[in-house]
Amino acid sequence: MKTLLKVCQTLVITLVISVTLLGNPWMASPAAAQCDTPYVPLLRENGFVHRVNVPDLDEATFFYGKTLGLSCNPTFYAPPFWAEFYSKEDPKTSIGLSANPYEPFQPRTVGTLVVPDIGKACTNLKENGIPIEDSEYAGSGVCLAFFRDPYGNELAYRQEQWFDSYPKRDCYFITHTECSPGF
Repeated sequence: MKTLLKVCQTLVITLVISVTLLGNPWMASPAAAQCDTPYVPLLRENGFVHRVNVPDLDEATFFYGKTLGLSCNPTFYAPPFWAEFYSKEDPKTSIGLSANPYEPFQPRTVGTLVVPDIGKACTNLKENGIPIEDSEYAGSGVCLAFFRDPYGNELAYRQEQWFDSYPKRDCYFITHTECSPGF
């Protein structure tokens, strides 16, 4: 009887673990398989990322990965909020898929220039009369500063490479000094 009870307990535990893992979209969805790219680009010192808001990251990951044939960058893959894709012919240019399952979908695109020194880039904008609208640490070592061109198009600077091991702390300092909103 004890053996039968142990077998039943083991089966129940196995079932609970399986349902838990397979019930999570990042564990069982086709999107998870989309970001198994063997080539992982190093963090960029320069390049371009075009952010595109999407309503469903799994569907968008399938479209950009399978339909368009782009490669997912596992360095910048953070479901259910972000997935970044690039062409093998031009790994310094990416499309970043941005989803927020907790808010209503709003279409939005943002052209993002990858720069080696975001503080210097923000200072240059401000010296030329272009205010910074917002800045933030986005995680995964990414610091962002948002602004608009003279025609109202939203753009951003993005720094990925840091020369010490504290990108979050350094970004926080920069977003409150050189890249603080306004002039």
